[in-house]
Amino acid sequence: MNWKILLTLFIIVAITGLLLFSDKGKDLKQKYLDKYITTVGNFFKGITSKLKGPKTYPNNTFEATITTTSDVFKGQKLDVENIGFTGKLEYDVVTVGGQNINVKDKKEIEFTTDSMTGTLMIDTDNVMRISGQSTSVELNGIVFSPKTGEKTIEFSLVGTPVEYTMTNFYKESMTLSGVSGLLKLKDWSPLSLKGDSLDIKNFLGTVEQSDDSLTITGKVEKVSLNGVDLTLKA
Repeated sequence: MNWKILLTLFIIVAITGLLLFSDKGKDLKQKYLDKYITTVGNFFKGITSKLKGPKTYPNNTFEATITTTSDVFKGQKLDVENIGFTGKLEYDVVTVGGQNINVKDKKEIEFTTDSMTGTLMIDTDNVMRISGQSTSVELNGIVFSPKTGEKTIEFSLVGTPVEYTMTNFYKESMTLSGVSGLLKLKDWSPLSLKGDSLDIKNFLGTVEQSDDSLTITGKVEKVSLNGVDLTLKA
């Protein structure tokens, strides 16, 4: 049955082609067929676009843990989206919703947000600058919410981090220099690091600092150590 259908289609296409190359066929094509062919083409284009598979995401399926000192993040600017952030800072400036916040008799402040989008930057003097927006902000147990009719609230903090944790932290690429500590990868024995350079591709996970210790743990697509790719097998 299938070969009969194919033969019929072949004959129709062949006859149509001969007609279109004749003078009358060209007139017919210009008057009627061009619009029809365009319509059919758009129809099939719409079908094929709907048949495309789901959007693919980075193959960050390999578990990795880096234990090092907090110095590796100094000088880094981190653009973040929808991360969770909990931390304790010796603060200098705190602004929420355009208003300066002063905490009497306290140099340290506890800061929490569940869905922050913005920027974190730690300078060479270990001063952290946080700015962005979130659905809510909590300072020392007091929750600040967006104004009526608004979905997010803006905030900024400047201070020296005592400890902090970032969750759902994603970076397409991340380079860490002067790394001393330990690198653990799936199916590898722990690797001891001393002043090494790490290039990490498509990281998704958690970053946690406590005093001078920094732990980065999550899933990656690839890790390069001093320019050498560490190939991982699933």
